[in-house]
Amino acid sequence: MRSYICVTCAVQQPPSEAPPKHCPICEDERQYVRQGGQAWTTVEELRLMEHRIELRELEPGLVGVGVTPSLGIGQRALLVRTANANIMWDCVGYIDDAAITEIRARGGISGIAFSHPHFYGAMVEWSRAFGGAPIYIPIADREWVQRDDPAIVTWRGTRELSPGVTLVQCGGHFEGSAALHWADGAGGRGALLVGDTITVVPDVRFVSFPSPAG
Repeated sequence: MRSYICVTCAVQQPPSEAPPKHCPICEDERQYVRQGGQAWTTVEELRLMEHRIELRELEPGLVGVGVTPSLGIGQRALLVRTANANIMWDCVGYIDDAAITEIRARGGISGIAFSHPHFYGAMVEWSRAFGGAPIYIPIADREWVQRDDPAIVTWRGTRELSPGVTLVQCGGHFEGSAALHWADGAGGRGALLVGDTITVVPDVRFVSFPSPAG
């Protein structure tokens, strides 16, 4: 059986003999179904299409994790590196051996957490590549998990993943939409990683919280 990945949102489904007929995440009003209907791929097919993970140093202790060529809605993950743990914030729908090797050389991944379900990607593949790293899913969004796994840990409210690295459930795009507070980020001034849970509007004096309906 193969674990199919939605071409539109890049979220991986549970193993099946044939491609699924529906992607619940894309059929939800906060996402969309591509013109021409649902389409599926796999990690193996993406590898043959020469997709690759691209790692980019954004600042000390923060690494961008992207997919080239772009996949899904162009998701990017972030790897927060601290003295105690490395936390992957959000996820992408692809993984390759080169990225696994390079991230292991940087200390690996101790846990995976998300802003909201549009970034669940191939989270189980990433977890298993790093020894079953915990996958932190807010209880409020548990229903949106497409591929279940024993590594999933549910939480609500706030949860400290490592000293100075804290999940905060603040609502927004989904009921469980969250932000990650990294106390030592930005040169010690503190950084808030938000995905699109909090969005800067054209007047940069303000930010907005997308509503659960879209």
